[in-house]
Amino acid sequence: MKTCPYCGHSNDAHVTVCRNCDSPFLATPGTVYSGHAYLVGPRRARQLRSRALSMIVLGLLIKVYWGGYGPWPVIDYEPFAHIRPWLEPLLLFGGIALYLLGWIARFV
Repeated sequence: MKTCPYCGHSNDAHVTVCRNCDSPFLATPGTVYSGHAYLVGPRRARQLRSRALSMIVLGLLIKVYWGGYGPWPVIDYEPFAHIRPWLEPLLLFGGIALYLLGWIARFV
C-alpha cells in the first residue's frame, strides 16, 4: 500500500497516480538506462546524409543543365564556365563521400 504524500489516502502498491486527488507519485530513485552512448548518433548522421543527398542532386542538376544533356541551349557565361569544372565533381563525389560517412557515422 502506498500513502499519498498530498492527501494521505492509501492506494494500491502498483498505482502511479493517487485515486483520491489524482496527484502523481514520485518515482523511486534507481538506475536509469539511457541506451548506447553514441559519439555522433543516428539523428545527426541522418542530417548529414540528407545534406549529402542535396549535394548530389545539385551536382546532377549542374551536370544535366550545364553539360548539354538536354534539348535546351547550354548557358555558359564566362563566370559559369570557370566554376563548372571544379564545382560539379566536388558536389557529386563529395556528396557521395559525405553520404557514406553519414551512413557509417550512425553506428559510431
